[in-house]
Amino acid sequence: MAWSYDFPRVEAGAERAFRLPMGVASPLWAMFSAAAGVGVAYWWMTRWTRAVNFEALAGAAPTPLATPEPAEIVAESTAVVEQVVDEITETVVETVADDLTLMTGIGPKLSLALAERGVTRFAQIAAWTADDLATFDADLALKGRAVREAWVAQAKRLAS
Repeated sequence: MAWSYDFPRVEAGAERAFRLPMGVASPLWAMFSAAAGVGVAYWWMTRWTRAVNFEALAGAAPTPLATPEPAEIVAESTAVVEQVVDEITETVVETVADDLTLMTGIGPKLSLALAERGVTRFAQIAAWTADDLATFDADLALKGRAVREAWVAQAKRLAS
């Protein structure tokens, strides 16, 4: 520590720094004020760039367009809606698949492998026989997992 006596100015500066009130000299105040300034600037920028509907402010009402008879609109829209609902219902009934990963022992990869073989519903698994279990066990290399984890019973419970 004898070498520190060679630098008296450093010690005097350190003592002077500790005499300053720490609240005034703290860099946290500068960071806080910068963050607050950025927040205020952002708030003002979003207020000035907001879209304004000048017609609504001026009180101008748009002129109404010529409209067809309400009965015609209702008849046309009802027919279109019924047709679209029928198409959507047919599509949804055909394409909806159950989430097979809800069953114990079936993960995403195995669910995908079953879907490639046409098995997408719990009802399909619930209807499996012992021969079906053996076939899928051999095809997917399950090593008896379907029987051990009672997939048929799980599928019956989840199908209902």
